[in-house]
Amino acid sequence: MTKREFLDLLDRYGANPSRWPAPLRLAADRALAADAELRDLLSAEQVLETALAGLPAITASPELRRTVMDIPLDHPRGVAAPSLARLLLAGWRRWTAGMATVTAAGVIGFVLGYGQLVTLPTATAGEQVAGEDLASLLGDTSYYDSGDAETVE
Repeated sequence: MTKREFLDLLDRYGANPSRWPAPLRLAADRALAADAELRDLLSAEQVLETALAGLPAITASPELRRTVMDIPLDHPRGVAAPSLARLLLAGWRRWTAGMATVTAAGVIGFVLGYGQLVTLPTATAGEQVAGEDLASLLGDTSYYDSGDAETVE
């Protein structure tokens, strides 16, 4: 374990090794046994935690809270105006993905809708439908339901 990793471990989990994850604790124990500087850092962190634990808990005054909450209002961030080039370059992926989705939905809708309008002749495994028979079957309108049609006289 490097010194940087050990300091990160101290920052994340504190100076009490029992709060550290087990695999990291084992690596830290090996690093502590090998490096006196890391032992000094751990003892300094333990002294700091002990000193901070003895202090009374203090809440922020309403004036301090108001001052902190007013910081963004007093110092607004400037936002750059979007340029045409930035909009085109940044949004082209969303635009193309949206167009691809719309196109795919349209093609699927057309195929499914058209497939339900045309009744294809069925052939059993041993039969074959000749081209002219298929054309005559597709041109035949007898399969339309004419019983519900209104007749105008």
